[in-house]
Amino acid sequence: MSPDIPVESLWQAVCTVTSSYILVIDRAGTLLFANRLEQGRALEEILGRNILDFAPPKSEQEIRDSLEAVFAEGGVHAFETVARQLSGALACYAVRACPIEVGGQRVAALLCVDDVLPLKTSEETLRHERHVLGQLLEIQERERQLVSYEIHDGLSQYLAGAMMHLQALEHASSTGTLEERRHKHDLDESLRLLRAAVDESRRLIGGLRPPALDELGIVEVIESLAAEARGFIPQVDFRHQLNRGRLPPAIETTIFRIVQESLSNARKHASAHAVTISLDQPDAGHVSLVVRDDGVGFDPRLVPQDRFGLEGIRQRARLFGSEAEITSAPGQGTTIRVSLPLAAAVGR
Repeated sequence: MSPDIPVESLWQAVCTVTSSYILVIDRAGTLLFANRLEQGRALEEILGRNILDFAPPKSEQEIRDSLEAVFAEGGVHAFETVARQLSGALACYAVRACPIEVGGQRVAALLCVDDVLPLKTSEETLRHERHVLGQLLEIQERERQLVSYEIHDGLSQYLAGAMMHLQALEHASSTGTLEERRHKHDLDESLRLLRAAVDESRRLIGGLRPPALDELGIVEVIESLAAEARGFIPQVDFRHQLNRGRLPPAIETTIFRIVQESLSNARKHASAHAVTISLDQPDAGHVSLVVRDDGVGFDPRLVPQDRFGLEGIRQRARLFGSEAEITSAPGQGTTIRVSLPLAAAVGR
C-alpha cells in the first residue's frame, strides 16, 4: 500500500521541481503565492502587490482580459504576454491559467508561467541566419549566372572563332605545298586542343548555371543533367509530372542544385549503377523531388563534418520551410526526398 502523502508535501514538491513560475492571485489580481522568483529576489518583493504592477502599458489590457476570462469562463486559458521583471527588464512569458474553486466559487487563479524570451530570441536568430543564407545563395547564383554568360559570350566565342580559322587553314594545307602538309600534324593537335577547350567551357557553363535554366526551365535542365550523368552512371532515368509550365525561379534553382549535388554524390561516392529522378506536383501548393540511387549507401550518422553536399541540400530545403529527407544505409543505396511549398517562393 502506498503511503498517504499530505497535500501540502505534494504541493511543495511540485513547486520545487517545476521549472515554471507558479503564481496564485485572487480575483482582484493580488499576488498571494509564488514558488520562486528571478535569482537574487525575495518573495516579499511581490506578495501583496497586483500582478498588473508588472505589466507594461502595451500588455496591461491583454493580461486583464485574459484573467477576467479565467474567472468568467473557467477552464484552462493559455496566452503569451510581455511583463516586467523586478530588475526592470522586459521578458516574454507563456502563461497557462485556471481558476481555483472553493465551495463552488472561483476565488483565485493559478498561473503557470514560463519565460520564453530565450526561445523567441533563438527563433529570431535562426530566422535571421536563414534569411542571410538565402541572400548569400541568391548572390552566389547571380554571380554564377554572370560568369557563365561571360564564358559563353566571351571565351567560347573566341574559341569558336579560332577553330574556324584553323579549320580553314587545315583545308588549305591539305592541298598546299609539301612544307605546309608537314605541319598538318601540329595543326590537327591545335584543333583537338581547341575542341577540348570548347567542351570544357560548355561544361563550366553548365556547372555554374546553365542558360537553359532561365530560358527553358527546370525540366529541360534536369534532362540535360541526366544525359551528362549517363557518361558516368549506366542508367539515369528522369520522369516528371508538373501541373504548370514553369515553377517560380527560386524553386527551380533549388531543385536544380539538389539534383546536381545528388548526381555528383551518386557518381563520386556511391558508385551507383542506376539513378531515378522524379519531379511531381502532388497538389497545387507543393512540388516534390525524389532522387534515388542503388549505390553503396552510407550511415547518415557517420558522415564527416567536412562533407557539405548533403548539408547544403538540407539548408536549401529549410530556406523554404521544408526538410530534406535523406535515407540511406550501407549497401542499400540513398534516397533524397524534398517537398517544397510554392507559396514560400513568393517575393524571392
